[in-house]
Amino acid sequence: MRSLIPSLWSNDFASVSDPLSSFRRDMQEMFGSLERRLPYLAGDDVMASFPVMDMSETKTTVELSAELPGVADKDVSVTLDRDRLIISGEKKKEIEHKDQNWHYLERNFGSFHRTIPLSFEPEANAVDARFEKGVLHVTVKKPAEIAAKAKTIPVRTGGN
Repeated sequence: MRSLIPSLWSNDFASVSDPLSSFRRDMQEMFGSLERRLPYLAGDDVMASFPVMDMSETKTTVELSAELPGVADKDVSVTLDRDRLIISGEKKKEIEHKDQNWHYLERNFGSFHRTIPLSFEPEANAVDARFEKGVLHVTVKKPAEIAAKAKTIPVRTGGN
């Protein structure tokens, strides 16, 4: 329990009298620490470096889809470096209107980069990428020898 709410066991008696303030302080310290370690999470002109992605695998391919809303297809790059697939690009900032009184400005802009390690080194022509409605779809064909090695292991039930 001490590791979950460490400030309750501190010598700071003010935090014991108001556990919500100590919890709030602990959360602020945790997120502040996270922002210091991952600077791309804290910045006005920096898009989170990790596009949201789904990845699946079959016996013959590895397939992924990355959400890149607001990114133009010409600003997306897919690179193969031995056994690593690299998705990078930039979401460009739209025209800024200086005379407007902004209430919220929550959208992120800037460059992004994601490296996906593969368990094999595909041929350069074995990667297909298409960009459709803000989603990047990438299919990587496995080499024939890797696909041939894949086996499905039957799972038995009971004690036998």
